[in-house]
Amino acid sequence: MPAKRRDVYVCHAGSCLARGAEGILTEIEELVKACPLGDSDDAVRVRESGCLGYCSQAPNAAVVDRGSRELNSSDVHRHIESLEASASVVRCATGVNLRLEDPELISRCKGLRERRARMRAAEETKWNAALRGLDVCYPLTEDAIVDDHLAACLAKAGFPHGVDSEILTEMPAKVENYSRWTLQSVTPATRHSAVFRFVSKDLARGTPHPRGNGRRAKPVTWHITLLATVGANDEGPLPWIERDYTPVSTAKEWEQGTCDLLVKVYEQGAATSWLLREATLGREFLVSKPAATLQVPGLTPSGKAASFHPKSVLLMLAGTGVVALPQLLAHRDPVNKLGISTPRRDQMKDVPIDVLLSFREDDVLITPELTRWCCEGAAGPVSSPFGTTHAGVRHCTALLTPPVTASGAGVPFPNHPESSSDADDAIASLAKFADVRRGYRLDANVVEAAVARMPPPCRVVVSGPSAFNGAAREYLRELMDIEKHVTILAA
Repeated sequence: MPAKRRDVYVCHAGSCLARGAEGILTEIEELVKACPLGDSDDAVRVRESGCLGYCSQAPNAAVVDRGSRELNSSDVHRHIESLEASASVVRCATGVNLRLEDPELISRCKGLRERRARMRAAEETKWNAALRGLDVCYPLTEDAIVDDHLAACLAKAGFPHGVDSEILTEMPAKVENYSRWTLQSVTPATRHSAVFRFVSKDLARGTPHPRGNGRRAKPVTWHITLLATVGANDEGPLPWIERDYTPVSTAKEWEQGTCDLLVKVYEQGAATSWLLREATLGREFLVSKPAATLQVPGLTPSGKAASFHPKSVLLMLAGTGVVALPQLLAHRDPVNKLGISTPRRDQMKDVPIDVLLSFREDDVLITPELTRWCCEGAAGPVSSPFGTTHAGVRHCTALLTPPVTASGAGVPFPNHPESSSDADDAIASLAKFADVRRGYRLDANVVEAAVARMPPPCRVVVSGPSAFNGAAREYLRELMDIEKHVTILAA
């Protein structure tokens, strides 16, 4: 039995959920039950947690002493991809070295994470991920014995009769929950990123804010899934891979048939490199109906802390994680930006929003919009009989890290004038209203100063690459209760 009572936190954020976190939590619970821990029922508690900041090494879990607010990198167990890896987590938490020879225990745990990952993917209508690891390359007949999950997912993916291995490169006529969008334009934002504009007249495209039939629209931030038809791939048996994007255009524009995606193109990125290759104007793409990301105004995933109303919001965003900002600001003007009316308490009008940004110097995104929002915030709040109204961004700190590539080699949009005086002028304009720091990276002092400015209770939303998210989590842990007040998203 461990000298101290301990908690095991299993990350339930995006990457970990997609790789079976719910099944892993159950697996660890079963292994803890198999440990001889005496009469203490809660010597080790197994709980879900928000993002631990190691998205690229998912799935993850952390073992901490109960009541501790410190989380060291040595506490985090990464790549929990086998029963043996889960047993290692349990050994760290309990001090018991389990022998994985009990057939009943192995039977309970066998395939648990894979099944839960497939179920989660099906709930998110990601049919390729939902079929990963299953043998689908045969026709489905009335006489065939087929798993219900397999048959349902194949039918919804557009293959009701199964998949012949020889036609895996062919796309079905219809995929459930997806509609057709036409690429209208590609506007480079930097030498590495561009805004891809899609338009659609497909009435099946859905809405970010479902309402009608007695339902009142719930204010949310939202995202979509794009199918990248790359052909055969190792993410599943279907001829596409699925990637989530948060539009920078508004919910109302979506309902009017327009969607803008800010995409950073990675040379080794399977989806983004494909998107750039296929970016022919007039080409059709399959895009999912909108899915809720966070509830507003609590800024938590659906079903968690729905009643929380922050007095201030701090956004810590890196790279394309900046797309969270326009979505949140849209809630201050729900009629014109969302196409719905919402109670004032859900509109974020009386909540100051501060932003701590991190960009590479050669990839500073949405600079003109940032300048405008910071200018609006600089005017200060306005008092009225209805309360205090904030506009734009109250305070912005932008950290500009050194560029990685100086030449045009491997640059997707080499003709964009990133290094010209135009780009420098845009950053100089932003610097009139924001604290722009060249050559700086995220550190404890910057985070502490940003948090100190926020009226409590404050909601902090972190969104960026895994290294940024992990660093932000470590700095914030010293300043507040992570589980209660911080939401971490993968950009």
